[in-house]
Amino acid sequence: MAQEKVNVVLRILDNETRLLERADQRAIALLSILGVFMVFFIVYYRVIPVSPLTVTLIVVYFVCALWAIVNLIMTIRPRIHPSQHEQPNDRYKASLFDTAFFAGICKYRDLSAYREALKDMIADDTAIINVYTSQVFSLAHINAVKYKYLRRAILLVIIAIATELAIIGYLFANYLPQGELPSPF
Repeated sequence: MAQEKVNVVLRILDNETRLLERADQRAIALLSILGVFMVFFIVYYRVIPVSPLTVTLIVVYFVCALWAIVNLIMTIRPRIHPSQHEQPNDRYKASLFDTAFFAGICKYRDLSAYREALKDMIADDTAIINVYTSQVFSLAHINAVKYKYLRRAILLVIIAIATELAIIGYLFANYLPQGELPSPF
């Protein structure tokens, strides 16, 4: 019976870990896409005619692109604050169960101290479930923060790319009567 409970908790932990990885993959992909579009923008930047419309579009583009980069970085490396729902006793109990967290494992002075703590944890089914539910809870909070920044970044990337496409459309409309686009080089 205890093994079934642990398996359920481990499946939930695995799902949360996959969500964490997906958020990172999406953020890196969006950062790459934004970088590619920025290269195109930089190449044609010098041929954009100066007008109130183009200046406004360029400002919107740069603001959105910079905020998108900040949000993508915060997705990859979010700043997590301890939960306000935790009681001081919960923090103390959580420190007893650091045997499964990499940061907690590093706190042990040597291998024998860690091995002893791990044996103590494995001996108690409740302790095992507490360790993994604590990890699930922590990962869920990390995922909430990551996906908040990712949603913002997606919106900002879409606005930045749409603005860049509007500038390119303006370039075509501006230079089309002349018969050709000026060379960016």
